[in-house]
Order: sequence, then structure tokens, then C-alpha cells
Amino acid sequence: MVNTLNKKVIRELIALKSQSITIALVVASGIAIFIASGSSYDSLRQTRDKFYINTYFADGFVSSKPAPEILERRIRNIPGIQDIRMRIVQESVIDFPEEDLPSAARFVSITNGMNDLVLMKGRLPITNEEVVINESFAEANSLSPENNIAVILQGKRKQLTIVGIALSPEFVYVFRSASPLPDPRHFGIFWMKKEALEAAFQMQGAFNDLIFTFSKDAKRKSTLQLLDQELEAYGGLGAYDREKLPSHSFLRDEFKQLQSTAYVTPMIFLGVAAFLLHIVSTRIISKEREQIATLKAVGYSDFTVAAHYGKLLIIISSGGAFIGIILGIYFGDSMLSLYGEYYKFPNLKLILSPMLIIQGVIIGILSGLVGALFSVRSVLKLNPAEAMRPPAPDSFSKIPFENFMKSLPTQGKMILRNLFRRPIRTILSSLGISTSVMIMVIGTFMYGAVDNMLDLQFNLLQRESVTINFFGPVSTDVELEISKEKGVLYTEGYRLVPVRIRVGAVTKELLLQGLPQNAELRRLIGKGEKILIPPESGILLNAQVAQKLGLNAGQEIQLEILEGNRKKINVTIVGTVDEILGQGAYMERTAVSRLLGESSSVNLLTLRTDANEESNLLHKLKSIPKIAGINTRAGTLKVFREMTSRSILATTIVLLLFAGIIAIGVVYNTAMIALSERAFELGSLRILGFNKLEVFSILAGELTIETLVALPIGCITGYGFAYLMFNSVETEGFNVPLNVSLETYGIALVTTILTAIISFIILYFKIKSMDLVSVLKIRE
Repeated sequence: MVNTLNKKVIRELIALKSQSITIALVVASGIAIFIASGSSYDSLRQTRDKFYINTYFADGFVSSKPAPEILERRIRNIPGIQDIRMRIVQESVIDFPEEDLPSAARFVSITNGMNDLVLMKGRLPITNEEVVINESFAEANSLSPENNIAVILQGKRKQLTIVGIALSPEFVYVFRSASPLPDPRHFGIFWMKKEALEAAFQMQGAFNDLIFTFSKDAKRKSTLQLLDQELEAYGGLGAYDREKLPSHSFLRDEFKQLQSTAYVTPMIFLGVAAFLLHIVSTRIISKEREQIATLKAVGYSDFTVAAHYGKLLIIISSGGAFIGIILGIYFGDSMLSLYGEYYKFPNLKLILSPMLIIQGVIIGILSGLVGALFSVRSVLKLNPAEAMRPPAPDSFSKIPFENFMKSLPTQGKMILRNLFRRPIRTILSSLGISTSVMIMVIGTFMYGAVDNMLDLQFNLLQRESVTINFFGPVSTDVELEISKEKGVLYTEGYRLVPVRIRVGAVTKELLLQGLPQNAELRRLIGKGEKILIPPESGILLNAQVAQKLGLNAGQEIQLEILEGNRKKINVTIVGTVDEILGQGAYMERTAVSRLLGESSSVNLLTLRTDANEESNLLHKLKSIPKIAGINTRAGTLKVFREMTSRSILATTIVLLLFAGIIAIGVVYNTAMIALSERAFELGSLRILGFNKLEVFSILAGELTIETLVALPIGCITGYGFAYLMFNSVETEGFNVPLNVSLETYGIALVTTILTAIISFIILYFKIKSMDLVSVLKIRE
């Protein structure tokens, strides 16, 4: 049977239904983001860990030039090495006749018991003419088992039969080393039998890639150094552990971002919800002074009365938490589908932990309790005899600077006095509205940031139309030959070589890039986007790397060339380079050739082309056997936009929706509470001769000022949170500069103002329909 106080709770919920719904939706927004981010994080992490364990994912990796397999025993005896697999890894061209751009694949020999494949379709190869391909490449090119595919291995065209489509823990995120942006249509991973690749690349009894696991007691750094020493004579490119594997490090950074989102963003929503609940409960308690006094006078204890109001707020926040959990599951599943397009896992499904749901409910209820805490305390302090008397009239004394605004109309003075009469509430209302602006800035700035990044990368730094990668260094005569092709307007050749920089005991592997003295197509920039000239002696070093290693211009470091003569020299850092994609070191091209002890050569060529002739030119370039891959600026941008636009758009829509809920929740509730609290005062104004529009203008004026104050605060805090989001997670390979565009601020401001206008319209019709004069009779 429902007791008296519970009936009162039900009646109050019905009376406050519109305000309860808006507050519950704010709570629901926070819980939805918490559940969606938390469940996505749990699902990805658990699926990844299970994937790694089930496939015996290697702990470490190292590549080299072809080395004899007789090294196996010596490598196995290195302290800290538990198990190894020797394999062959080579990139080669794939021939799709109908494609302008040549596609490429990384051929990897299949290893058993380490980095095992998970077959999604088909089977493993049995003959040397069979191949298993990665799932994203198969989907992008509509390939399936039993299809044939033409590849160019060591300059020889070979027909392979696809017998399986698989996933590998090593290639959860697939991209070419030349670009951190994935291009599943033009780059894939092909697994074949080791014997097949030995025959194709003439590497019988040899390997050029090694994967290994550490023993439990391994001193990893020491083990990696010993392994490097063992492979130094065979051109070892530096052993590294799993943390530096590109696919794994991308995942790790994504997980950090998700974890941060799962806790930071919901706190904003729930903070606003707590604020709204506090305002509503304060208003209810203030309005029901006499009822509270009566309840206490007839024998209800302080705790019972306080629990009654706490119950009301907990029901609202619990309702929000319930809605949030349902929405969170839906959004979590959608987020996981989007992640599944970038990161390839077998059986990626939403894992919803019961503990996450319990945490969501507790957080929702806590927001209600926090909101109710101070207002319910006032219930306990009320003396029944005192509470049965009407509250003392509020003071409407002059505000300090009112003397300077003598020309203000009466309504203007009333608005200012009301705002200053309760400064804490005025400040909190503005802060509440500002969170709406802030979330809209956070939700939309990524569009501007990505556009700015692409503008800097492809208009300021990387300005070529076409990029050509060669299998190895070629004479600069090739640059001259290609420059004569029809459609080529300008060419520049670069020499790229892997290096290891050593600072004391710390090492870092990078790509040393040799640029022409006055490079036009690829440029280097320093602070303030100042164009830098590649030095003939010394190096320019990536600013992030320099900062991480504590290096400054003028310092000397050891540079170890991981190719050719494997020279070790001391070089001086002459400056730092700001990069957006990738991390490298830079010198003048001929200086790099001198370091390598070779004549002038290039292994990367950039072209500026005539757009009308580009298609014919690409078809012709495909036939040059030395070319390992070709990228076009248009193609790269298209792939990137296709991959990012959906995820950014989905995030933006969700955050805009939630930000709108906050704006409505704060502005609408503030308006309704002000109307309810000041009904007597507004009724008095009607008696004094104010019409309904003039009464409305007083409330609307106060809300307008609070909204106007909130707008710049929201823009500033939005920028601050965007800055935190960019800098809270350190990512290697990407250094996207923070740029919150005026368009982003404009969207946030206009949306908040429109939301406020909608609330004002509702407020106007409320005032129009209210019989304010009757309020005076009730009061009397």
C-alpha cells in the first residue's frame, strides 16, 4: 500500500513532469556516453587480449637483409629469448588492370605457433601458388576464395589463387610504412608458404624478418641489444618490442582516448544534472515550507522528511540512468561497428559488463544525491513554528553600479537587481548554460581540426600530386627520365634511409630523409610555420622526438645508419621540425648520399602533374618494374575523408544532441523555476499595471543576460577541453595541431541561442496562460 509521503512523491513528479524529463535526459546523456565509451573500451580491450593470446602474438620484431637460417641456434641462445620464428617479408606490386594506381601487398611467410592467422573464410595455402589475404583488402576489392590475382614478384608476373581470407594480430590496423593513413583498396597483406616466398624471392635457406617471444625473466632492453648485435652484420634494422609495433601502438592510443572519454565527458553532464537537481529541489523545498513544517509538527522525523525529498530526486536521476543505459548500449554497439571498420578483430561484439551498468546506476543516483544534498540539509534545519510563517521578503536594494545606469527603464533595473540578489544562482545558471556551448565546441571542432590538418599537410608541407616509391635506391637519372613523361610538370627526388639516433642509453629509430636544397614539393617548417632549409651538415629533428628525448638545437647525438655501410657518426641537431604526420630527421639529399658512401640516388620521387594527363601517366608508370608503389594526392585525401567522415559525423551528431539537451535542460528549468518562485512578485506587477509581455520581458531579460554571459565562458572552456583532449593522449606518428575554427564557435553559439529562444517562447506561453493575479489570492 502506498503511504502518504509516497503519494506526495507521485503527485510532485506529475506536477514537475516537464522539468523532471529534461533533468532525466541530461542524466541519461552522461550515463549513455559512460556506458557507450566504457563498453566499447571493454569490448575492444578484451577482444584484443583474447586475439593476442589465441594467436600466440609475438613479443618482439626485427627485420634485416637476407640472413642465413643457421643463425637460429645462436639467436635462440640469446638470454631473454624464449622462442623465435624466422620468416620472409617483402613488399611487391599487384596488378589490377582496371586500376589507374598500382596496388601493393606485403608478402609474409606463414608461421606456426606464433602470429597465427584466424581464417574468416577458406583455408590455408597448400601449394606455392596459393595465398591468403587480409580481410580489409578483400572487402575493398570484392575478392573472395577461389578468385585469382596477378602479382609481380621479383619482376616476374605470377598468378596466385586466393584460398583464404584471414586476420592477424600483427595487422589489426593496416597501413603502408610510407603513410600512416590506411588504404585497404591499394594495400593488403598476403600470407604464403615460406617455401613459396623462398622460391619467389630467391631466399632459400634464408630469412629477412624475425618474430620472437621473451622469457618471463627477460631483461628486454638487454635482449634487444644482443639481438641487434647478432643481426648487425646482416643489416638488422633494430629489434623492437610489441609496444612499438605500429598496429599495436595505434590501438593503445585509441584505448587511452576511449578511457578518457568514458570518464571525463559523463562528468560534465552529470555535474550539470546535479546542478539542475539542486535548483529544482531548492525550489520545491522553498515552495513547500509550510507543508514541511506541518509534517514535522505532526510527528514525521527530520530524516523521514529529508528522505522524502531525496527519494524524489533519486527517482528522477534513476529514471535518467535507466534511459542512459539503454541509449549507452545502442551507442556502444554503433561505436563498435565503426571501430570494426578500422581495426580488424575476429568476433568483435559488444561486451557489456554488469559492473559497468552498476557503476552507471550509482553515478546517476550519486548525481541526484549530490544535487539534493544542500537543499535537503535545509529541511533538517527548519523549525516547524518558523517554517509555518511566510519567508522574509527578499531585499531589493540598489546594486553598486546602478547609479551609473539611471537611464535604465524600470524593467532593466528589476532585471539587474534580481540577478545580483542571488549571485551564486546567477553564476551557476550561466555556468550551466556554458556547458552546452562547451560540449558543442568539443563535438564540432574535430571537423575544423581535420580540415586544418589536411590543409597544412597537403598544401603547405606535402604539395606533390603523385608520390612514387621505389623498391630500393635508384640513380637520379630515373628522375630525369620520368620528368620527360607527358603530364609531368615538375619532379623532386628524395633519399630515405632508416637510422637509429642514440642519446646516452636511449635510442630511437627514425627515417632520415634527404631533401633537395630548395625543395618545393616537400617542405619543412619550424615554429610559426617558418620554412626551413635542409642542412648540409647536422640534422633537423622532429620537435616531438626532441622534446621527448630532452634534446635541443646545438646538442650532439650519435646517428647510426641502418642501411648500406651502417656508419655511426656524431651529428649536431641544428633545429627542430614541426610535423603533422610521421616523425623523422632531415638533411640535404647529397649529404645523406655522402653518409651512405654512395653516388647521388633517390628512393622516393614526387611529381607535380597535369591533372588532365594524370590518368595516362599513372598507367604508364605502373609498367616500370622498379616502382613499388604510387600514391596520388587526390586518392589519399579521398580515402582519408571516407574513413574519418563517418566517425566524426556520428560523434558530432551525438554530442550536438546531448548539448542541445543540456541547453534545454538548463535554460528551460531556470525559466520555469524563476516563474514558479516569483509568481507572487510577477502577479503584483500585473496589479501595478504591467502587461503580460512586460512581465515576460523581466524573466526573459534575466535569462538573456545569463545566456550572454555563458556564451564566452562556454567558448573558452570548450577550447580548454579540446586542448586537453589533444594533449591528454600522446600519439606517435600524428601531431594534429589544435585549431578551433570560428565556424565551430559560430555553430555552438547559434545553437545555444536558438535553444534559449525556444525556451523563451515556451516561457511566454506559460506566462500568457497563467492567471498571475490569482497567485496573490493564494498567497493571502
